[in-house]
Amino acid sequence: MSENNSGSTLLAFLLGAVTGAIVGILFAPAEGKQTRKVVAKYIEDLEEKGEELVDDGKKFVEDGAKKVKDFIDDGKEKLIKKFGNKETTA
Repeated sequence: MSENNSGSTLLAFLLGAVTGAIVGILFAPAEGKQTRKVVAKYIEDLEEKGEELVDDGKKFVEDGAKKVKDFIDDGKEKLIKKFGNKETTA
């Protein structure tokens, strides 16, 4: 399975889990004030996890960009070694 499909599957799973948890909390036999506290705490936790996911995503993209840049630089060096450094002007 590709990484894109894995990410989409994970996101769908997390959204389903969040929706299920919120519905479960809202329909649980608890006082309104207590339910609001539980929901607020749950949302805070989700926000923290979301920030962690964003940070992880940024790092993943930065690492990928560095790998691509290194790959291009290596290819450029190989071409220069093979053909010399002949710059052309347009």
